[in-house]
Amino acid sequence: MLEVLRDRFGLAGERMKREILLMHEELIRVLKAKNIEYASLRSGLVPTMNRQEAVFIFDSQATGSNLYGPDIFNRLLPLLDPRTTQSILVGDLLGDDQRLIFEILNESMVLARSFIFKDAMVLYGVYINNLSDAALQRLHQGLEPFEAYVGYIPTTFLSRAKIYISTTMAGFLLKKGKTLIMAHECDRPNTEDINITLYDLERHGYKVSSLQSDYFSIFLKYKIERPVFKGDETDIEISLNAISGNVQPLGKFNVILDEAKHGYLINEKLGKLQVAGLASADRGQIEAVIQAKVSESYVYNLAYLDQHDVMKFNIMLELDRSDGYPTRMVASLEYIPEQKTLRVITLH
Repeated sequence: MLEVLRDRFGLAGERMKREILLMHEELIRVLKAKNIEYASLRSGLVPTMNRQEAVFIFDSQATGSNLYGPDIFNRLLPLLDPRTTQSILVGDLLGDDQRLIFEILNESMVLARSFIFKDAMVLYGVYINNLSDAALQRLHQGLEPFEAYVGYIPTTFLSRAKIYISTTMAGFLLKKGKTLIMAHECDRPNTEDINITLYDLERHGYKVSSLQSDYFSIFLKYKIERPVFKGDETDIEISLNAISGNVQPLGKFNVILDEAKHGYLINEKLGKLQVAGLASADRGQIEAVIQAKVSESYVYNLAYLDQHDVMKFNIMLELDRSDGYPTRMVASLEYIPEQKTLRVITLH
């Protein structure tokens, strides 16, 4: 919607920033009226370093129901931790290249049972983030008796399975404890709370809080991390517009790690740098690692720090290791558009 406002009405710069902030302020008011603090939703809206993400795959034809989505959620909701905050996305495994999808499933899926691949379109996925190791196993084991459950694909780290899944999953729910936040129609007032779907979400002790879909899709829908494809640049530009009226392509920026900050990282974050293989890296090498990621990553946790007059955002670094899973680090960067510079605030 913001892209339409920009292109149709010529909104840009400070004007667009003002519109985004007004919408965000209204979102906070709407949520607060529903006893939900926006800041408390963070763990379900941004990627985390020490939590898992996964998409759980179901054979829709094995549910015994034409309404396979509600049937699946009746099995899944009781298995979720009632204390956690998580985004839940859903979607059929769509795509013309059936062989590619078969290869992705074959190389990536942790199977619950054997099945014969016929058509990916009969497979339905439920994507859940912010999972502990124990929660992931509880879901997998708890779903195993369900005949329609095929298995899950780990999507914590970047893979072609994760990239493909990012193109098929649509935002559905944002779970905050026993409250499920979802979208309703834009012509329905935000004072209402309604489950407009056929999913019997309240059956398992959950409370539904809803708001207009424009607010949900812009501010409350989790984006699965993937490389920046054509068209994704617009998303990043509009995101930056939330903190600055001066928006420029990040690919033209230089990453700067000043000497004092480098010394701080060596002294205070040495263990993390060692795990990431950066303990012996000089400033230029660390800058290059971050620079390479800036052009191919989403930005999140955008903020303007009024007391310091600093505009900042985070990116997730995923660094390969020869001895196991990749290491993940968060880089917090100051956005300085006048100098086309991204200054490293910290790595953790």
